[in-house]
Amino acid sequence: MKRVSLIAILTSILIMLMSAFAFADDGDLKLVTSYPQDGQKNTSIENLGVKLTFNNPINSEAAQKADADKFKILDEDGEEVPIQVLFSNKNDGLVLVVADTDKGFTASNNAEYTLHIDGDLVDNDGNTLGSEQTITFRTYNQRVNNIVNMVMMMVMFGGIMVISMRQNNQNKDDNADKKKDAPKEAFNPYREAKRTGKTVEEVMEEQAKKEEKEAKKKARKKKKNDELQEKKIENCAQYLKNVYHVHAPAPISKEDRSIEALRELRKGSKSKSSRTKKK
Repeated sequence: MKRVSLIAILTSILIMLMSAFAFADDGDLKLVTSYPQDGQKNTSIENLGVKLTFNNPINSEAAQKADADKFKILDEDGEEVPIQVLFSNKNDGLVLVVADTDKGFTASNNAEYTLHIDGDLVDNDGNTLGSEQTITFRTYNQRVNNIVNMVMMMVMFGGIMVISMRQNNQNKDDNADKKKDAPKEAFNPYREAKRTGKTVEEVMEEQAKKEEKEAKKKARKKKKNDELQEKKIENCAQYLKNVYHVHAPAPISKEDRSIEALRELRKGSKSKSSRTKKK
C-alpha cells in the first residue's frame, strides 16, 4: 500500500514539473512562419512586404505602441524602405510589414530586400523575442517576364495565323471541288440568243464549235496522260531488277524464254514500231 502511494506521489510530481517546463516554453515569443520565407526569390514587386506569424498574441494597444518601431526593411544599399506595420485583431499572432508606396517608394526588379525584427519585440504579456530575426528575399525580374510574355504572345499569334491560313486554303479547295462537282446548267439557245442579240442558229453554231473544241482538248489531255502512264511503266522496268516491260507474248518453248531472247524480241518490236511510224 505504501509502495502504491509513493508511486502516485512521484507521478504527480513529474507531471507538475513537465507542466511547469511546458508553460515556461510557451511563454517565450517566437516567430513561427513568414511569407516570403528567408532566401525566397521571385517575390511580388507591386505589394512588397512580409507576412509574419508569432506564437503569442501581439495586438494589444500597449504591444502595438511598443512594437511600432521594432521592424525595418533595408534594400541592397542599406537604405531604409518606408513601411507600415499592421497588427491583426482577428489573428492575434499575425503582423504585416508592407512598403509604404504613398511615400513614393517603388520596388526594383530583381532586387534584394531584408526585413529586420528587433529582439526587444514584445507580445501582449510582455515576453520578448530575445534576439534579432532577419528575413531576406528577392523580387522577380519584370523585364525577363515581359520578354517571355511577348515571345509567348508572338508564338500564339503565329500559330493562330498559320491555322487560319490553312483553314482558308482548305475552304478554297472545298469550294473549288464543289464548283467542279456541281452539275452544269443545260445550254439554252433561246436564252443565249436573247442575251447576245444573235439568232438561234448562230448561237447553236457557236455552241457546237465550243463543244467540239472542248472535246478535242479533253482527248489530247487523255492521250497525254496515257503516254505518261506508259512511260512510267517503261521506266519502272528499267530501274527495277528482273522486271521487264513485255511488248509481245512470250514464246512457248523454254529455250526462247531466256533473258537474251527476250531482249532480242524487245529490240525487234521497237524496230518494227519505228518502221511503222516512218510509214
